[in-house]
Amino acid sequence: MIELADIPAQTRERIEQIGAADLVLAIPRAASAQDVEGIVADTREALTKLYSLAQTLVIHSGEPMETAPGAVRTVALPMLSHADIGADPLKSIDDAYQAVFAVAKNLRARAVVVLVSDVESITPQWIYALARPVLELDFDLVTPGYAHAPMEGLLNSGIIAPLTRALYGRRIRHPLGPDCGFSGRLIERLLDGPNPRTHPRSIASLAVDAICDGFEICEANVGARHYPPPDWSNQSSVLARILGPVFLETEFHAAQWQRVRGSQPVPVFGEAGSSRAQTEPIDVRRMIDSFALGYRNLEEIWSVILPPGTLLELSKLAKGSRELFHMPDRTWARILYDFALGHRLRLINPDHLIRAMTPLYLAWVASFALDTAAADAAMAARRLEDLALAFEAAKPYLVSRWRWPDRFNP
Repeated sequence: MIELADIPAQTRERIEQIGAADLVLAIPRAASAQDVEGIVADTREALTKLYSLAQTLVIHSGEPMETAPGAVRTVALPMLSHADIGADPLKSIDDAYQAVFAVAKNLRARAVVVLVSDVESITPQWIYALARPVLELDFDLVTPGYAHAPMEGLLNSGIIAPLTRALYGRRIRHPLGPDCGFSGRLIERLLDGPNPRTHPRSIASLAVDAICDGFEICEANVGARHYPPPDWSNQSSVLARILGPVFLETEFHAAQWQRVRGSQPVPVFGEAGSSRAQTEPIDVRRMIDSFALGYRNLEEIWSVILPPGTLLELSKLAKGSRELFHMPDRTWARILYDFALGHRLRLINPDHLIRAMTPLYLAWVASFALDTAAADAAMAARRLEDLALAFEAAKPYLVSRWRWPDRFNP
């Protein structure tokens, strides 16, 4: 774990000079001096909307910069310069989040806002929306509500969000964040909690820990987020980086999520922004072909993880019409649950297990793309709500298989 002593001496001296701050705002992505100046200006504007002035420290990567005296100061933290959540989530959690949390703890900050999205996306509204619920409304975790095209952020909306909702009972639309607000109380728990892990955290584990430890959670609509185009030919690496820690969290919190029934919404602040139109076309046929190839090449591995009933459904899907291709929500939910169980039982190498799931994920993406081809934002949202409800409905299936893996094999 990163401590203040691990931070470069020049930065420590700057932090000691500052002494204390109400709000710490961090920009882990490398940013130019002009970008940092823009964020500082946005922060000043955001602070004018708060009821009381919040002494703020902006932590950024790159070279130190001078800021005029006032409510907003800056400090350069070189440890953030190589952090890129989009490329390596685990490295970012270890290096960026922990370093920022260590600084915030030393400054006795009441609130921390971490902004990881591209600087072009960030506005004063983002900063205000993520900071205000902590500073003025006493929330501990503020998750972001993004406006984006239906086919953006599918790893979150197709896997992490419905899985988190079904397991832990809170309806958080973007548990993967990564732009979030934290209270000082939650940061202390994350840094010094009573249940140390033997595995690395994932971004999604921040929300899971907040839920399981009884912290107050809300969602803030921040506006449009610009997602980088996904590399559909390299999803296996993305799935391995994200789902490995998520499945480990599922094992870590098993005693808690097995007692949860149904789900409850979290408070939502701010008006939802309008989503952007889809810019990159999705090659659905290629995804379906990848699934069919996966079925032929990976059937032996899948048979170790998936029960006969699911394998039969996949066989029909692989041999069926491309134009009528559709993976039922119930099937997709059970596949996720079966892979989580397979990961727990270590049926095969965990990394190989998750990578073997890639053609199944592409099949779900293709099915979702076909289902929402003519849908507007409201229709796409209803489609994702149906998916989340299917995960909740299938949860007893997971609980049964989790408790009696050798006896319950439908």
